[in-house]
Amino acid sequence: MADTIPEHLGTSRTPSTAAFLAGGGGMGAQFRTHDWSGTPLGPPGAWPPALKTLVAVLLGARQPMFVAWGPERTMLYNDGYATVLGARHPAALGRPFREVWFDILDDIGPILERAFAGEGTHMDDIALTMTRHGYLEKTYFSFSYTPVRDESGAVAGMFCACREITGRVMAGRAQEFRLALEARLRDLAEPREVLAEAAAALGRHLGCDRAGYAEVAADDAHFVVEGEWCAAGMPSLSGRRRLEEFGPSLIAALRAGHTVPFADALAEPLTAGAAAAFEAAEVCAAITVPLIQAGRLAAGLFVHHRTPRRWTTAEVALVQEAAERTAAAVGRVRAEAALRASEARWRGLFTRMQEGFALCEMVPAADGRPLDFRYIEVNAAWERLTGLPAAQVVGRLVTEVIPDIEPFWAETYAGVVETGEPAHFEYRIAALDRWFEVLAYPTEPGRFVAVFLNITDRKRAEARQALLAREVEHRAKNALAVVQSVLRLTRAPDMAAYVRAVEGRVAALSRAQTLLANDHSEGAELHTLLAGELAPFLAGQRVELDGPPMLLPAVAAQPVAMAVHELATNAVKHGALSVPGGRLAVRWKVQPARLLLRWAEAGGPAVAGAPARRGFGSRVLDGTVRGQLGGTVVLDWAASGLVCDLDVPLGGPPPPPDLATPG
Repeated sequence: MADTIPEHLGTSRTPSTAAFLAGGGGMGAQFRTHDWSGTPLGPPGAWPPALKTLVAVLLGARQPMFVAWGPERTMLYNDGYATVLGARHPAALGRPFREVWFDILDDIGPILERAFAGEGTHMDDIALTMTRHGYLEKTYFSFSYTPVRDESGAVAGMFCACREITGRVMAGRAQEFRLALEARLRDLAEPREVLAEAAAALGRHLGCDRAGYAEVAADDAHFVVEGEWCAAGMPSLSGRRRLEEFGPSLIAALRAGHTVPFADALAEPLTAGAAAAFEAAEVCAAITVPLIQAGRLAAGLFVHHRTPRRWTTAEVALVQEAAERTAAAVGRVRAEAALRASEARWRGLFTRMQEGFALCEMVPAADGRPLDFRYIEVNAAWERLTGLPAAQVVGRLVTEVIPDIEPFWAETYAGVVETGEPAHFEYRIAALDRWFEVLAYPTEPGRFVAVFLNITDRKRAEARQALLAREVEHRAKNALAVVQSVLRLTRAPDMAAYVRAVEGRVAALSRAQTLLANDHSEGAELHTLLAGELAPFLAGQRVELDGPPMLLPAVAAQPVAMAVHELATNAVKHGALSVPGGRLAVRWKVQPARLLLRWAEAGGPAVAGAPARRGFGSRVLDGTVRGQLGGTVVLDWAASGLVCDLDVPLGGPPPPPDLATPG
C-alpha cells in the first residue's frame, strides 16, 4: 500500500521561547497557564537553560518526576508525579518543597539538602507515612535525588525520578503473611487453636486492635466470639451477644454473603443506627467476612480498629483470603476429628464441606512400586472443584479417569501411604487445566484421604501480577536508559538547538510508546509508526509507504522508531526532505522472523558520498538496530540520494545493554 503524508502536518517553524513547555499532558497545560510571577522562578522565558531542559524532559516522561529549584526548593513536576501527590495537586506546583511535603520532611528533608550540597542519593525501598487522600497511609518508593548544576558549576536544583512500589511491597508482605499463616495452621489439631492463631496473625499483620471469629448460634439471633485476639488495652468481645445490636442493615448484608468493610461506624449507613453498640465495643472501623453454610450465616471473620481507617482493596482481599484459608484449615481439622469419631459424623461432614474430599486406595505394580490409585468415594465439592461427575470416577483408576495425569500424584500419595505422614502441596493437573491445594492423610493400610481446594484463579492472578510487575519495571528501565543516552550524547552548537534535538528524539520514543499503549503493549502497527514519525518533517515532499500490514513486536517498536527518526532528521538537514521536490520511498517486506525495510531518497541535493565524520545519528542507527535488536544496517550514499537497508530480527533478541552513564 502507498500513502502520501499531507503537507499541513509539517512543523518547520522555529520554537518559541516557551517551546520547552509544549505537550506534557495535564501538567503541561498547568505549566503554560500558571501565574509564575508569584514564585521565585519568575516567567518561564527567563528560566535558566538547565531548568528548561529538565522541565522539557519531565513533561515528556511518563515516569513520576519532579524538580526542586532554587533556595526555596520550588517544586515542578509532571503528570506521573501528580498522582503521587494525591490531593496536594495541583496546589503543589510552584510551591516550596517544605510546604508540599511537610508531613514527611523529617524523613526526606535531609536527603534533599544533601542533594543541594552536591551529593546524589538512590534508594530502592523507602517507607513514608503520609496523608495525601484524606487519610493516613504507609507508602513505599524507589527514587533517586540528583544534584543539578548551573553554568557556573553551582548546585541550583535537584532532579528526582521515582516510582511508587507500595503495591509491590504490600503484595510481597501479603504473600509472606499467607505462607506464614499456612505454616502456623498446618499442624494445629483443634478448631479453637486454628481460629486463635489465624486471628492473632491477621490482627498483627494489619496493625488492627482486635481480630476474631464469631460463630452464629443455632437460633440465628446470637453469636459467640471464638479465637479472639486483642491489642493491648482493647476490650474483649467474649460472651453471647445479639446480632441485631450491630444494626439490621449490616447483619442483612452479611446474611447475603457480602464482605462488609467500613471506615467509620458513625458515618457508614449500614452501621450509623447502631452507634451505641460500636462505641461500647470501641469499634470505629472494621472488615467482616461472612461464612455462609447451607444457605445461612454460620460465622464471620472480623478485624476491628479503634479509630477511623480507610481499608485498601488489597487489605479487604487479604482478610477474605484469610477467612477462606482459616475455614479450610478448620475444615481439615474437623475432617480429621470426624474420621476419628464415627462414620455417621464423618458422613455428615463429607457431604457438607466446601473442600473437595476423596477416599482412595493405592494400586501397586507387579514389583510393588506405586502404579496407580483408585477412587473409592468422592463428595459433591470434589465434583464441583474438578468438573468431573462422581458417577464416572468412583471405582475407577485415576489413569482411566485422567489418562495424561502427571506421575507426581501417584508418587506423592504413595509416600503418604508408605510413611504414614500427611502431605500438603499445591500442584496443577494439566489435563484439567486446574491448580489444587491438597492435604493428603493416610487412613487404613493402602488408603489415603485427599482434601483440597481449587486455587486456579489465585495462581493465575499471581502469575499475571508477577508478569505485569516485571514488564513495568523492564520498560521503565529501558526508557530511562535511552533518555539518559540521548541527553549524554546529543551535540548542538547552542542550547536552543540542543533542546530541539533532545525533544525530537524523546518525542520519537514517546510516539512509539503511545502506539504500544494503544495496542495494549502487544506491539505497534508499522505503517502507523512510520507515518507518525515522518509527519513532523514534511513540507510538501512526496512520501511513499509501501509494505504489508504487520504488528511490530513491542521490543522492536521503540528502536525502529528511533532509527526512522534519525533517518528523517538527516533527510531534512541534508537529503530529500530538505527541498520541496524531494521524494522518499519506504518499503518493507516480512520474511520468517525478519523485517527487511528499505529507505530510499531521491530528488534532493546531490550526495557527494559518505560523510567524513560519524555523527550521533549513525551511532543511534548502530545502537538501536545492531546493538538492541541484533540486526544489520547498510548505508549506500548514492549520488541520487541516500539508500538505507535495515534487516531487523523479530524473534526477540537478548535484552539491550544499559545505555546510561554509570554514576
